[in-house]
Amino acid sequence: MVEYVNIPIPKPLYERLVKTLEGSGYRSATEYIIFLIRKVLPDLESKDMERRLRALGYIP
Repeated sequence: MVEYVNIPIPKPLYERLVKTLEGSGYRSATEYIIFLIRKVLPDLESKDMERRLRALGYIP
């Protein structure tokens, strides 16, 4: 079973997102935010790995 956490965002930003997502195919703002995190997270993780390897001297 997947556990969830709450992440607070400013209400005006949330309302703007909900309005923008109307008719987009996403069922909710949460679904879209999860999509974005899954899309961007691998890039962030690879940049973190690159930074670590550079700090260790493996990458110039």
